[in-house]
Amino acid sequence: MFNYHNLNDVEFEELCKDIMERKISTSLRLFSKGRDGGIDLTDNTYTHNIIVQVKHYIRSSYSNLRTSLRKEIEKVRKLHPNQYYICCGMELTDSNIREIYKMFSDFMTTDKNIVTLNEIDEFLQNQENTDIVRKHHKLWLYSSKILNEIYNQNIFIDCETLLCDINEDSDFFVPTKIYEACVDHLEQNGLLMITGGPGVGKTITSKMLVLYFATQGYRVRYTTNGDIANIKDSLSLEKDQKEIVLLDDCLGQHYFKMKQTQENELLSLIKYIKLSKNKKLILNSRITIFNEAKERSTEFNIFFEQKKIKNHTINMDEITPLEKAKIFYNHLKFKNIPIDYYNSIRENKQYLKIIQHKNYTPRIIEHVTYEHNYLKVQAAMYFNYIFEALTNPNDIWKNEFEQRLQSIDRAFLSTLYSLTDTNVDYDILKKCFYKRLSRMKNIDFTLDNWSLVLSRLNQSIINIIDLKGKKRVGVINPSVNDYLKIVFMNNLLELGEVRNSISYFIQFERCYPKEELPHIYHQLIVSEKINEIEFVSMHQKNYFVTAQICQNSIKNINYKEIISDYFNYSYCNSYPTNWLTHFEIIDTLLNDELYLFYSIELLINKKGNIENLIGHLNLDELIFTISLLDDFYKINDMEFLWFRLLCKEMIDNTVMDYIENINTSDYCDNYDISELITANTRTYWTRGDVEEYIDKDSAVSALEKKISEEIENEIKEKLSLLDEGLINTLSLPESYSLNTTEIENAIDSYLREITYDNSSRSRSSESFVSEIEAIFER
Repeated sequence: MFNYHNLNDVEFEELCKDIMERKISTSLRLFSKGRDGGIDLTDNTYTHNIIVQVKHYIRSSYSNLRTSLRKEIEKVRKLHPNQYYICCGMELTDSNIREIYKMFSDFMTTDKNIVTLNEIDEFLQNQENTDIVRKHHKLWLYSSKILNEIYNQNIFIDCETLLCDINEDSDFFVPTKIYEACVDHLEQNGLLMITGGPGVGKTITSKMLVLYFATQGYRVRYTTNGDIANIKDSLSLEKDQKEIVLLDDCLGQHYFKMKQTQENELLSLIKYIKLSKNKKLILNSRITIFNEAKERSTEFNIFFEQKKIKNHTINMDEITPLEKAKIFYNHLKFKNIPIDYYNSIRENKQYLKIIQHKNYTPRIIEHVTYEHNYLKVQAAMYFNYIFEALTNPNDIWKNEFEQRLQSIDRAFLSTLYSLTDTNVDYDILKKCFYKRLSRMKNIDFTLDNWSLVLSRLNQSIINIIDLKGKKRVGVINPSVNDYLKIVFMNNLLELGEVRNSISYFIQFERCYPKEELPHIYHQLIVSEKINEIEFVSMHQKNYFVTAQICQNSIKNINYKEIISDYFNYSYCNSYPTNWLTHFEIIDTLLNDELYLFYSIELLINKKGNIENLIGHLNLDELIFTISLLDDFYKINDMEFLWFRLLCKEMIDNTVMDYIENINTSDYCDNYDISELITANTRTYWTRGDVEEYIDKDSAVSALEKKISEEIENEIKEKLSLLDEGLINTLSLPESYSLNTTEIENAIDSYLREITYDNSSRSRSSESFVSEIEAIFER
């Protein structure tokens, strides 16, 4: 049996509505006859030819149900329907059914008009009605036990941050028509981009989509802007392995922070998923950031303009008033809003003003229904409080920040914003906050200010996430960051205090405009204060310091060891920055001025050092580095036999690695699949009928041959940058095999003849007022 205990009264009524519409082949709608009239389903709000009475009573007793039904008898007589049905959320005995039927026999054809919980479940277990189960997310969510598997790394990989609060999210979630369209699209096409404004429900919709497909046997991979390049490599090569990837906030909250290669990484992943039948991809982004990405990247724009991936925009104007009402009601219901507060919004049906407000978004509704927020106003003023938040949404955090927080709380939030747009390691934030605190005046240091701030701000402005015993801290939702960004960059005095207390390198990029950073970095190196700053790793520090030395021709003997460590251990590491490239650094270090000062000769004339330098590079990096060194050796009459032998060994191994790690999906788009299919299709005449046979294996082999030739030419072109003498010592592998899985996927993708649904949803002009009243007037 499905788990019905998590359905609230409105959700159970919606479920019964869908069931009864199918059972009696008649459209039904909710209506309200006033606060004492109960909630019913009817085919017509004027004639009431058919009435369905829904009784939730899932955790109640039969005696309570019987008492309630007796009160309905007189109401039913007044409405005098031709058919009266009762949907009951409990199991009933034959005796119970006979007793209820006796009460309403004048309006029932048989006792089959009484639908018990067992009959509801039997109906939903029928394969023909799985669409109804899918629509009511709590049925499949709780019955599938998928929530118990959230920390199962065989199902949810790297998803702890995403799903840490999913139990609460699922209570508030309403499966809108937009959500249903997203499910349909993913089932058919596998690729989906969800865009919309801040706070309209992109992330919760994405979460619920992921959970739905997890119940269908898909493994889930998740990342939030930063790990896109690694996602593709982590996907299973098995064709039958179902996997779904969610890139939440895939373009970042602030576009100018996004690294230069992100659109290309996205497109590479999208193209790969597009060719894989059992892989699906969900991306979401703020609409403004998405539009900026299309404007900056021509290829990105073309890809979306050609509808190769469907973009669903979550526009609050497209979410029906009834769906908005359900979202609002769920928050009121599951957050246990006190009855006197509830009555404030129900008085004179003021909830309609909230639902119909032009600025309505789920994020604002979430904010005004948190206990720590609504208790700041008297119950009688609750509606005014909500309406004011909707009218001036930008003031929500302004009032909180300026009027309700202590100065130490504001300093904490500034420190948090200086470190991240998402969340940051608990201990890193603590260290940075303590440094900021040490510079503040009138602070009582006998108190545990860290714990006090966390307890005040947790679940009101910040969230503390526990990931398998490791804590991380972030703001409660992105709208806090939106506000902090404005405060952070406009309040120069506060910004100055944050700058003066920087502990971690990432804070520089978030605290200074790009044009000021070169000067700041230069001063850090010259003053040696860089040694007081912590980095993600020693490799990052080695790279940064060496890049600054080369860019500014800085001579400081104290950095000699860092340059040596960079040369031996950090050259292969990359970071999304505007620093000098590794090739520019090596080229600069080989110039006379820095070459002599930092004794670079001692680094480049030893085989072990060069082996360390080039030992972990990709093919392009290896070729470029070898060319730089080779040219330098020739100019300076330095000849090492071991260098040529080492280069040949490294290049041979790297070429083989390059071939073995080729993503053939990146090449498939370069060829017209339709031509390959046509060339490998045989036509037969059988008794006057034409039959076509597609030799798929031959098509795959033909495409593999074309891609192999392209890869060989590509490698030869790369190697042409090397000295001719060195090239002559090299030889391409005589035999190798490409991974043909992606090539087969490209052929299969074409054969599936994927069509993209470009139809737009028509906006209904139907009034939902009566249904909304039916929800709130109870």
